[in-house]
Amino acid sequence: MKKLLLFGLICLLSVLPMTACGNKDNKPGEETPPAADFKDGSYHAEYDRPDVRNWVAYVDVTVKDGKITKAYYDYTNDAGEKRTENKGYIEGFSAANNGMTPREAFDELGVRLVDTQDIEKVDAVSGATHSSRNFNELVGAALENAMDGSTTEAKVALYEDGKYRVEGDAYDDYGWKPFVEVQITDGDIAGVTFDYENEAGDLKTKDEEYKKNMEAKSGTYPEKYSSELEQQLIDKQIISKVDAISGATQSSNNFTALVEYALDDMAEVGDTQTAVIKLDETE
Repeated sequence: MKKLLLFGLICLLSVLPMTACGNKDNKPGEETPPAADFKDGSYHAEYDRPDVRNWVAYVDVTVKDGKITKAYYDYTNDAGEKRTENKGYIEGFSAANNGMTPREAFDELGVRLVDTQDIEKVDAVSGATHSSRNFNELVGAALENAMDGSTTEAKVALYEDGKYRVEGDAYDDYGWKPFVEVQITDGDIAGVTFDYENEAGDLKTKDEEYKKNMEAKSGTYPEKYSSELEQQLIDKQIISKVDAISGATQSSNNFTALVEYALDDMAEVGDTQTAVIKLDETE
């Protein structure tokens, strides 16, 4: 849905009076239509919640004389720190991108927007594909306000409604493979199912023998720790704040990895196709 809304805004900003969105050619004798009419001001847009790494992406767009003159993109966390000033993030990003810093990458997105005056023409910056996608979506929300001159902060839902399923890529030594299903409703994490299944389709949470053996050894069992992890995520809404369950550390790690992928790579873009990812060795 967010993709459709963004595309609709792109059409609105670039629509020609007598042609459909996407037709760049005027008929003979037709005048070139004026650019979108933005009202001067500063327009802020941000996501409605932190991402899986506990950062909230935002953009500030400045319009002067009806033109986009600046677009500043970054992330912030609960402590008010900017991601482009986080030493660990800078080092990791730069190492993966031939020395380019995240500030340089994000500024390049802003330059491209100012140069083109068209979010549809802002190409992703190599090495910052995810941030480029977020930038375009947030700029779309900011420019929607700019058309009306509304300086009210635009809040954009980070997640699209739907059910997202992610599975591990292999069965463990005991014949079990983990999976998670995350239900997003009205932008919130409304339901979570975490379990393991074998090749016959049986669920670990229903295996009484496994429960008996694990409870005696670890003080917990699949149905119990799965329910606790699921409830934590629903209550906290942020995977980074979900605590590992004592006696089920590896399953807690699997839960985190599966949910992170479901949210970061699927729910953010509305991809409801089942995904399969590689995990570390399971229990």
